[in-house]
Amino acid sequence: MLEYITTRTLKNSKGLETGRVRVIKFKGNENAKVIYKCPECGFEEEKEEKWKKPFSFRCSKCNLLIRVPSLRAEIKRMRKKRK
Repeated sequence: MLEYITTRTLKNSKGLETGRVRVIKFKGNENAKVIYKCPECGFEEEKEEKWKKPFSFRCSKCNLLIRVPSLRAEIKRMRKKRK
């Protein structure tokens, strides 16, 4: 049974949406399945990472720290930008 799933686009250092990530966490499993394309180097990989909140992991090729903030935090940030 699913506990958490999300699909997000990722921005590179220039602010362009060049990457993506999908995180899938099943109940009873302490790891999450991560499928991603690094926004900086373009490396694509599928791997398992220890589940934690907020969720983050590193690109296996360029070592970029990729963060997946909660949707609530993302919405809050978008609302502040509009004001």
